[in-house]
Parts: sequence; structure tokens; C-alpha cells
Amino acid sequence: MRDVKEKEEKDDGKMLKLPPGFRFSPTDEELVLHFLHPKKQQASLSPLYAHLVPDLKSHHHDPWDLHGKALSNGSHYFYFSRMMNNRITENGYWKDLDMEEPVFGEAGEIIGMKKSLTFHIGEAPTGQETNWVMQEYHLVSFHELANSTQVSANIPQKC
Repeated sequence: MRDVKEKEEKDDGKMLKLPPGFRFSPTDEELVLHFLHPKKQQASLSPLYAHLVPDLKSHHHDPWDLHGKALSNGSHYFYFSRMMNNRITENGYWKDLDMEEPVFGEAGEIIGMKKSLTFHIGEAPTGQETNWVMQEYHLVSFHELANSTQVSANIPQKC
């Protein structure tokens, strides 16, 4: 296992790939507590998964372009990025559904928020809605929202 990890970490800037049979399938709570919170605090993530979720500089990626750039578990893509109001991509835009849900910790406390967005092809506000849905996660503290890091999970919805 050590040789595999060392080999894959040698590729500068590349995310660590999971071995066959392993799937990245965190709960909302796990995303916030074990990935987003340490990232925001600039704390070290566990060495076992420090390179799993990559940093993408913006939301300016079309959802079909995330393959190979974001961590994928088959149908979901995970990555870190900064919170942005302008979510325009080359071929469309992410539209906020104005729905935020709390993410609860083990003791029932609110530890983060989850926001839903849909991808539209074309220019706002007349673009055509697609089946791509993004879940954005951020921490709850108000002062942490400006320029904060978030974990985004892009989920292709199948009809």
C-alpha cells in the first residue's frame, strides 16, 4: 500500500486515486467535518486522504469536463473551490435553486449548509435546464462565507 501511495503522490499536482474496490461516498456530515472544516482552517487533512479531493480554481467548468479533474465515484464529482456568485461556464451557467439545507453534526448541531444548483446550457436567464445538479457545502459561520472554501459535489441526475 505504501508503494502505491508514494507512486501516485509523485505525480505533482495530481490527486491520489483510490484502489480498485474502494469508493468515495461520504455523508454530508463527513464532507463538512473531515474535508471542508480542516481545509478552511488550513489544517492538515489526514495523510490517508489529503490528496483525494482536488482544488479547482473556480466553478467555470462545464459538468462534463470534470472527469479527470475532480474526484469521481462514478456518478458524483467532488472538489474544493472558492464560493462565487458568478457561476458562468464556457457553455452555460449554474443556477442557484434558492434552497439551503442545514448539515447536522452527530450531536444535532448545525455544522454547515448545503445549497443546490442546476446546470443550464446557454446564456442566463434563458438557458435550457439540464439534469446536472450540484450540491455546494459551506461552513455556517457568517464571517467565514466571504471567499471561503467549499466542497462541491456535482451529481448527474438521470431521467
